[in-house]
Amino acid sequence: MATVNGILMMIDRLAPFKTAESWDNVGLLVGDQNATVNGILLALDVTEEVITEALLGPYNLIITHHPIIFGGIKSVTTSDRTGRLLLKLIENGVSVIAAHTNWDRSFEYGINRHIANLYGLKDVKMLNEDHGFGIIGSFDTPISIEAFSGKSKAIFKTDYIKFSNLHPRPIKNVSISSGASSDFISDAIRSGADLYVTADLKYHEAQSVIGTALTLVDVGHFESEFLYLERFKDLLEESLSGENLHMPISVTKAEKPVFQYL
Repeated sequence: MATVNGILMMIDRLAPFKTAESWDNVGLLVGDQNATVNGILLALDVTEEVITEALLGPYNLIITHHPIIFGGIKSVTTSDRTGRLLLKLIENGVSVIAAHTNWDRSFEYGINRHIANLYGLKDVKMLNEDHGFGIIGSFDTPISIEAFSGKSKAIFKTDYIKFSNLHPRPIKNVSISSGASSDFISDAIRSGADLYVTADLKYHEAQSVIGTALTLVDVGHFESEFLYLERFKDLLEESLSGENLHMPISVTKAEKPVFQYL
């Protein structure tokens, strides 16, 4: 049987934890690294619904993208939501691993490479090799912005996508950085990309590209990352199979987008 530490090592081979940002909090956040893993549930966040789903199924390990413990915690009590979640996990023997910016930075196996593959981009390379975030690639044949919008809605399973600084020209080069990645807009401009696909854009960030050739595309934070969990599942199953190990691995069905539109 696999242990929590064994799963940590599998993830580390695909997206080394040492590559995470210094401000990040990745690795084993709750539980015993020597505990036997009966099943794995994948989610973006640890929520009440995700914990309930784990307890109702054969899952005693939750792997998330966003860390449940991020800033400093001075107490773990039932007086706040994080404390209640942590206590419920500990009381029920459920471990939690977070793989955050190490997955964002993984060129071969990370979220952005997966999105690039879903778009069918070719000649894919890092957006900026110095910091390792983001990817850029190109379509074999340029497509219209309308076709790109339709493809994006299908990939991210959303009815709404925000654009800033639209240009009436065919789309050839596409840069991508999932989640809140406005810090890398300047990299996308320098790369010569026609579009930059990201999330959580603010008003003034959207204004910052006016006068440039770059169009910004905000597909939503949840939407830009949740789609990766199926790929993550496949990678874990391949790693386990390589060691002749098998266990239930599922993507959460309980976790939903934070925002609703009426």
